[in-house]
Amino acid sequence: MVGLCGILGDPQHNIDAVSHTIEWSEDENGAIFRDDTAQIFHSVHRESDAHQPEPTGGEQLLWIWGDVIGFEDSTGYTPRGNQETSDATYCASLLESHGPSFIEGLNSEFAGVILDQDRTKATLFTDRLGARPIYVTDELDDSVLFSTHLNSILAHPAFEPSVDDELLSEFLKLERTFGIYTPFEGVHQLHPGSTLTVDLEDGSTSLERYWVPQYRPTDRPYNELVQEFSSIIQRSVEERSDPSADEGLFVSGGSDSRLLLSLLADDVTGYHLNDSINTEAEIAREACETAGVDFRFLQREPDYLTDVLERVADFQLFQSFFDQAHFAGFEDELTNEVDAVFSGHTADTILEGFYLPTREVPVPHLGWTIPLPILEPVESVGSYAEYIVNDYQYNRGPSTNTQPEYVTLDKSPEAVLREYMTESDDGVVHHGVKYPSIDALAHAGGFYPITNNKAYFTYYTANQMLPTHYPFLDNRVIDFSLSVPHRHHARRSIVNRTLTNRNRPLAEIPKAGIGLPLTYPRTVYSVAELWRSFKNNIVPGSGSGGGSWSDNAAVLRETDIAESYLLNGECSEQYPAIIDREKIETLYQRHLEGENNYFDLYALLSLCNSYPVKNDRMTFQ
Repeated sequence: MVGLCGILGDPQHNIDAVSHTIEWSEDENGAIFRDDTAQIFHSVHRESDAHQPEPTGGEQLLWIWGDVIGFEDSTGYTPRGNQETSDATYCASLLESHGPSFIEGLNSEFAGVILDQDRTKATLFTDRLGARPIYVTDELDDSVLFSTHLNSILAHPAFEPSVDDELLSEFLKLERTFGIYTPFEGVHQLHPGSTLTVDLEDGSTSLERYWVPQYRPTDRPYNELVQEFSSIIQRSVEERSDPSADEGLFVSGGSDSRLLLSLLADDVTGYHLNDSINTEAEIAREACETAGVDFRFLQREPDYLTDVLERVADFQLFQSFFDQAHFAGFEDELTNEVDAVFSGHTADTILEGFYLPTREVPVPHLGWTIPLPILEPVESVGSYAEYIVNDYQYNRGPSTNTQPEYVTLDKSPEAVLREYMTESDDGVVHHGVKYPSIDALAHAGGFYPITNNKAYFTYYTANQMLPTHYPFLDNRVIDFSLSVPHRHHARRSIVNRTLTNRNRPLAEIPKAGIGLPLTYPRTVYSVAELWRSFKNNIVPGSGSGGGSWSDNAAVLRETDIAESYLLNGECSEQYPAIIDREKIETLYQRHLEGENNYFDLYALLSLCNSYPVKNDRMTFQ
C-alpha cells in the first residue's frame, strides 16, 4: 500500500504491529518515525516523496500523501509549478508561511499529518472530499490510531473490531457504507474537508471542518458556463501533466476520457481494458487514433476477476465491491510502461449529475423502469433515503427496499439509512457528514465524501499501483459544479459540449452503448437509452457484449470463483451471524440456472475474502 498510518500518544502501542498494512508492493519507498508521543509510518511511490517528515523553520514536522498541484489564498490561486519538489517540501513551505490554515487552500487530493514543534499535539487533515480518507479510532488507551487504510486499524492487537450489523448490511445492499461510518464500531473516517487535532498527552481530539459544499447556482447563459469550464479543465490537466514523464490515460468509449485526450500531449499512451476488441474497444481505439496517441489494449482473460479478488481482497475498504478494482490485474504492465496515468473517473459524478435524483417511470407487468432526465425534488432526508435505496443509479443490485435474501437482519435498507440521517435548522447530517442544506445533500451527496461513490475502489486501487491524476477532482471543478443549476446537470452535458468546442472530430465518434455522436443534445441520448433499455428487457442479452466491463453474471457461471472463494468450508465458518449460509447456496444455484444474482454474490465475495474475516479480526454482534 501507499499512504500513512500512525499512533499518536502513549508509546506503549507499537506501530510495528500495523506498518505492514501500508505495503502494496516491494517497489515503494517509506520509513518509520518515532519519538515519545508519535509513531508515524509512510509509504509512497516516488523516491522524491520518501524523505519525510519534512521539517519547517519552526521545527514542525509534516507528512503528506497525495497529488497536490496548487494553493489558493486571499491573493488568488497559484499553481505549484516545480514538480521536482516533493509534496512534503512544497506543503512544509506553505505551513511555514501561512500556518496550519494553509490546508484550506491546497488543491486536489491528499491526506497528511503535522506534528507540532513542542510535540504536545498533532493535526490530521484531509482534502475537501476525503478522497484520501483517514480512518481513526480513539479506543486505544490515551492514544489515537490512524491510517489511510482501514486494515491498519483492524490489525492492531490492542483493538478488537466489533461489527455493526446494520452498517454491514448497508455495505452488502448498497456497495458502501455512507459518510464517515464503517461497519466497525469505534472506527470512522475523518470528516471530509477537516482537520483533527490530537492532544498527545491525553489522547483527546478536536475536529474543525474547513470546507463544506455550498450549493449556490448562478443563472448564466449555458454557453458562458461551457466556456468557463473549458478554461478550468485545461488548466487542471496542464498543472498535473509532466512533460518529462511517460504518461498514460485510461480510455473508454465515452466522453470524459476523450476530453482529457483532447487536452493531453500526443505522446500520452491510451489504455483500454476489455475482454475483447468489441464495439467499445473499437471506439476507444478510434478516439486514440483521432487524437494521434498510441493505443494499448489490456485484454482480460476469463479468470481475470479471480486474480483481482486475490490481489485486492486484503485491502477491502467496505467502499465498493472487489470487481471495482478494474485495473488491478494489469499493475505490472502499467508500472513498467508509464510513470503516471490520468483518469476521467468521477466526471459523471461531479459534472453530469449522476447521483442527482431523477424521475423514473415504472413499466407495469415488466418489472423495470424508464429513467428520465427530469429532476426528482428532494424535500427531506426521508425522501433522500428512499431515493438511495430505490433509484437505479445508486446501486447495481435490485432496486427494492429489501435486504439481500441471505441477510437475516429484520430491518429494511431504507430504515437502516434513515437511522443515520437527521435534519435541523443547521443543516442535514448524513452518516456523520454535515451538509448545509437539503439542496447541498442532493447535489453533493454522491461525492462528499467521495467514498459515497459506488466505484470508489477504482480510484483507490489505481492510486496504490502508481501515481494517478484525476483532473475532475480539482477544487476549481468542484466549485464550478456547485455553481451550475441542477437542470443543466440533469438535462445537458457540459463535458460533451466542451469536447465538441475543443475537438469536434473526437466528439463526432459515436458514444459506446448509444451509437450516437457526442455532438447530439442529451435528450436524444435519453431516447436512445430508452430504446436500448427496451431491447434489453424484451430481448435479454440483446444489449450485452459491447461495453468495457466484465459480464459479471457469466464470470460466476463460467469460473470457479464462487466455489473456491465463497462456498468452501473455510469461508462458511466465518460468515457473520446475519448471513444465512443455506440461502447463499440456494441463491448461487438459481444463478447457475439462469437468474442474475451476481451483485448479491459479489457482495459476499468481497466480505468473506476481506482482511478482517480471513484473519479472524471480526467480532459479530
